[in-house]
Amino acid sequence: MKPTNLIVSIVTGQRTAGSRIMPGPIRVAVSLTALLFLLGTILLLAPATVVGQETTVPDSPPESMAGLAVYSERCANCHGPTGLGDGELAAESPNPPTALASPQYLDTAVPADMFATITNGRLSAGMPPFGPTSSNPLSEASRWDAIAAVYSLGTPQDALDAGRELYEVNCLACHGASGSGDGPEATGQEGDLASIDYWFTTSNQAVVDALNGGGIAAHTYELSQAELATVTDYVRTFSYGWTDALAAFRPLEEASVSGLVINGTTGEAVGEGARVTLRAFTSELDITLTLTDTLDAAGTYQFALSDVPQDWFYRVGVDYAGVEFGSDFGQLSAAETELELPVTVFDQTDDPTQVVIEQLHMVLSFGEDGLQVGELYVVSNNADAIFVGATGDPALGTFRIALPEEAQGVSFQRGFGSVDSFIPATEMERTDSGWADTLPIRPGEGTLTLLAQYLLPYEDEGTFSHPLNYDARGVNLVFPDVGVALDLSEGWQLMGERNMGEAGTFNTYARIDVPAGETITLDMEGRPRLPERQASVVAPGDSNELLIGGGLALVAILAAAVVLRQWRSAPDLEAEREELLEAIALLDEEYQAGEIDEVVYQEEREELKAELLEVWEAMQDE
Repeated sequence: MKPTNLIVSIVTGQRTAGSRIMPGPIRVAVSLTALLFLLGTILLLAPATVVGQETTVPDSPPESMAGLAVYSERCANCHGPTGLGDGELAAESPNPPTALASPQYLDTAVPADMFATITNGRLSAGMPPFGPTSSNPLSEASRWDAIAAVYSLGTPQDALDAGRELYEVNCLACHGASGSGDGPEATGQEGDLASIDYWFTTSNQAVVDALNGGGIAAHTYELSQAELATVTDYVRTFSYGWTDALAAFRPLEEASVSGLVINGTTGEAVGEGARVTLRAFTSELDITLTLTDTLDAAGTYQFALSDVPQDWFYRVGVDYAGVEFGSDFGQLSAAETELELPVTVFDQTDDPTQVVIEQLHMVLSFGEDGLQVGELYVVSNNADAIFVGATGDPALGTFRIALPEEAQGVSFQRGFGSVDSFIPATEMERTDSGWADTLPIRPGEGTLTLLAQYLLPYEDEGTFSHPLNYDARGVNLVFPDVGVALDLSEGWQLMGERNMGEAGTFNTYARIDVPAGETITLDMEGRPRLPERQASVVAPGDSNELLIGGGLALVAILAAAVVLRQWRSAPDLEAEREELLEAIALLDEEYQAGEIDEVVYQEEREELKAELLEVWEAMQDE
């Protein structure tokens, strides 16, 4: 799992039951002299290591900072983001994953044994190997760094501070700040408390046992088990690079979200009074906080926050002239407690000539119920203002589609981010001349993607016909080679064939620069050869398999998607992430308004979240 996936993991940011909690003031019953050799002699009298002498240990102290990235990517999905065995795949494991950061585990763990397990795996417990036999192996250094990360996760800041206090009061004078035996009262008999060979082949419990009842000479002391364990945790950090691994999971005591609101049409700041709404989302993409304010005279806003989890992320909406405009999504962290989320709003235009169909992909296929049609529209708004429809009221229709009068079972899907990320377009309304979207179209290229699906009656002949309400720069037609003769008007060019496996062979045609008002007409004649096995019409991303007749293969829809991918420039993962987040927010609003069935809502939301996770991981790979 990638590091950013910590954002989409459920964490509490609090210490859990079983974590070490230091008692009140630490009681030291003897003088510093009585503890002179306390930690030095444990290196001589501790029990024999549980690992063979040939066990390899790292040449230099591993670094938990580097190990946290390895742990997050390769371990957290099972062992949990904070090492408590509660990863997202834990329920699928044949045995519960080990809570690596728990005291119960780390007290008896031996790093060399941990290294062997990571290298060779433990298939009986469902853990794969990450050594040379893995298809994606970790280097030796990365495996040791991951172990250092586990110890950092199990040694929180408060425990480290308590251990340091014990060490400074009782041990520093002889053993020195680094444990090398160079303190001002050193006698030359102190052991090397930073010995990698020792610490990586010995458990914490073995050290505590030696201190607590091992008959160490010249030491008489009274320390509780918790105190011995705490100082041992601290001294072990001399052998690896400790970092505050839990810092990312602690709530932020104080933070702020602010920004400037600019009118993208005029380039000026928006005046005071406009309503601003801040929404915070949990790692499960649920709205957990909503705050409202108004812009000041300079067109700025600011929200003060306190005690907010670091895995929340935020989006600001501004109500401008009856339309809400949103910011990008952002996050706060311990390092960045001030988040700026500027918002761009736009004036409105009712000029339909500014709307252009960049690409229209039409996919046809024959089924037992008739002719199955899928139309994928990619639409641009060339104005520097949002298009609110020719009437000036978005509720009366913005982007209009004139489907054939005989169309049955019409459904619409709205695309986000990529051609396989769709949600139901519940904002589409029936009109006297067809269908119309009721959402404004934002300025820019390809800002609207709609998929229309429907069924037309067909026997031995028929005509497919409907006008275009806007200029179309390119129209692609995907038509099955099933023995039906196709008569096309002038301007179409045959682009070639595509074999779709069980769905058969499809011919592809293309036209460019089709003017608004022209009618797309296809005359068809002949009885189609239907394949024995029919595929269903499935809207990409539609887990409910919205059927409109059972004849149009999904692969045919994807054929148009392939063409669209070729037309689009290289993917903008940042833009895709924002669009997916916006899709989830829109879906939530539609569900809260009662426009979507709960089952459909939950399934659509889970699929969008899965796609968002893939985008986040792809962004980390770049």
